[in-house]
Amino acid sequence: MRTKFIILLLFMAINIIAQVELPRLSPNASVSQTVGLTSITINYCRPAVHGRNIWGGLVPFNKVWRTGANEATTIQFTTDVTIEGNKVPAGKYSLFTIPTETEWTIILNKVDKQWGAYNYKQESDLLRFSVKPKQGSLVENLCFSVDNVANSSASIVMRWENLEVAFKVEVDLASQVYAKIKEAFAAKPDSWQNYTQAANYAAENNLYGDEPFDWIEKAISLNGGYFPYFVKAKLYNKNNKTTDALKALDKCREIGRTDKNWDSFVSQVDFLEKQIKSK
Repeated sequence: MRTKFIILLLFMAINIIAQVELPRLSPNASVSQTVGLTSITINYCRPAVHGRNIWGGLVPFNKVWRTGANEATTIQFTTDVTIEGNKVPAGKYSLFTIPTETEWTIILNKVDKQWGAYNYKQESDLLRFSVKPKQGSLVENLCFSVDNVANSSASIVMRWENLEVAFKVEVDLASQVYAKIKEAFAAKPDSWQNYTQAANYAAENNLYGDEPFDWIEKAISLNGGYFPYFVKAKLYNKNNKTTDALKALDKCREIGRTDKNWDSFVSQVDFLEKQIKSK
């Protein structure tokens, strides 16, 4: 009986010890970035160099690597994207790599929950492509970042030890915004603000052909006041129709002078007029 009691106490002690949460040698990390309307998120673990030979040593050449430590690194996109010219649907993927001295293979695998690369299967790959590694300054702990962020593109960069590897992600922002515009019109068909905002975006980015003129006429018909005429002037200016642009600005001033907010906006009208006349 005494022996059974001692065994039970030992079992309980081991169970308690097993529940102690200790810090990982390679801590968890995450980086997120919005590109246009797309969120990109990378979850990974950060191994350290610790004076070890990394490339061709700790990380062998010509073998599939988890691109980090512990669980396989994952990358997630909330919309469809293009990676180095390859179409990738929205979703979450494991990010594996095959390093060599002169070229790396980047792999997006459709199984996003994996421990390391032990159960990796090539038949579950969504995409493989090659990039060239570059020499960089010493980075002790592996690090992912999202660099060169623009309206519709960014670079995913992995740095560790004295090496960095990068690839480009692009989004079709114009199509995504257009879909959002149409959704807004359908939800509130009598909102002059939605039509004006959409036309203004088109004018600022020179998008969607002649359709924004229909949007701004709709805003005007909904009694949007002076601002739709200001946007109409911008649209004409983008189309190099100087006379029509100045006429739209004249109408903007005519209506604006009776508006209590006109004084705070008139400087923008003056500036646009100078731009139009300078052509």
